[in-house]
Amino acid sequence: MAALIIYHTFIILSRVNTVFLVIIGIFCLSACGLWTEKEISISEEAPAITLANLQEIKEQQLIDEYGFKQRLLVDDNTIKRNESIYTILNSFGVSPQTIYAINEEAKGVFRSNSLRPGQRYLVYKNPVSDKVDRLIIHFDKINYVVFDWADKIWVDRGAKDVSKLQMVTSGVITSSLYQALKDNEVNPLLGSKLSEIFAWQVDFFSLQPNDKFTIVYEQPIVDEEPYGVGDIVAATFTHKGKVYEAFYYENDERAAFFDREGKGLQKALLKAPFKYNQRVSSGFSHNRFHPVLKRNMPHYGVDYAAPIGTPVIAVGDGEVIEARYRGPNGNIVKIKHNGVYTTAYLHLNGFAPGVRKGVRVKQGQTIGYVGKTGRVTGVHLDYRIYKNDKPVNPLSIELPASKSLAGEELQSFKLYIERYRYLMRDELTNIIASLN
Repeated sequence: MAALIIYHTFIILSRVNTVFLVIIGIFCLSACGLWTEKEISISEEAPAITLANLQEIKEQQLIDEYGFKQRLLVDDNTIKRNESIYTILNSFGVSPQTIYAINEEAKGVFRSNSLRPGQRYLVYKNPVSDKVDRLIIHFDKINYVVFDWADKIWVDRGAKDVSKLQMVTSGVITSSLYQALKDNEVNPLLGSKLSEIFAWQVDFFSLQPNDKFTIVYEQPIVDEEPYGVGDIVAATFTHKGKVYEAFYYENDERAAFFDREGKGLQKALLKAPFKYNQRVSSGFSHNRFHPVLKRNMPHYGVDYAAPIGTPVIAVGDGEVIEARYRGPNGNIVKIKHNGVYTTAYLHLNGFAPGVRKGVRVKQGQTIGYVGKTGRVTGVHLDYRIYKNDKPVNPLSIELPASKSLAGEELQSFKLYIERYRYLMRDELTNIIASLN
């Protein structure tokens, strides 16, 4: 019996190398008595091993981060000044004729003159032919374009997978919100998103020491590393002892931030006409000494000291009812937001493209730039709000809220936000405890 098994083993070995170890293993187990004769005998339940039923186990192809079968990476670099697809590929021995054909195929997908210094590119070659046949150029960390000429030339755009990781950060402001986030090793630009959410409740141009914040955000992850600035899903901000809450909620009709009672945070008007912090140099007054005229007179606006050319934004949606040079006011833009509120922006250096009388603008849209036109002593913006055509103090006015949630939708919202409320409360408690 053993001799018969050895005979068949060598016959099969001469034809199919892949089963060598399997048959030798059976022989060894049989010889040592570790495999019973019944287990290796031919029966109806265990079909005999023949050339007809042998199957070769094929080697699996490895797939790279771009979804292609892996090739040999010969260069991972960045675009240099005056570098082009031609100079890159030509340095790897790709013929001018092939490069020309690649550029022709790329029309409508990629513009060769769009390359900028610092863009990442990868060059691959086929290990069989030992020739370069693929180039990948990144527009950013996510988006890229593939040039492939292994069989036929094709060019296509692609994007890496982006996952999201929910994260929480909290802090107490000692110098600035920017520094507090930086100390937490969080992208400081998250502070800009936070200020946009609470722009109708908090004047972020006058934050105080010991103001506190907690942010729950979804951090984009690319190649297992954080990428860009995450989207905020919930946040609290304590300013001058008052706590403000915000929860992102969306339904079939809208997506917005609401407080814990389901009241919309967005107001008809922003607190200030800037995206970033600008210093208040002069406040609203009924009797202020005018630095040019040298006499007391009303000043029905708030002056912001900002560098010349700083973008000025519309504090709310509305129609531009004035955009011109007007004597002492210099370049002025006036916007009617509704039947109650109108805002004015004085002493502008110039107007943003397309801003003229009669056009409609959106909240946050740039309408002009800080300047020193008109009767002024220096660079600044004079910002004014009129309620029912009467000037009001922009720093103290209570702004109208947007539509609130109600009924079953409000109940669903309150259940939804409970998780975030507990999460933020515990996080901030831990931060405060660590400071004591």
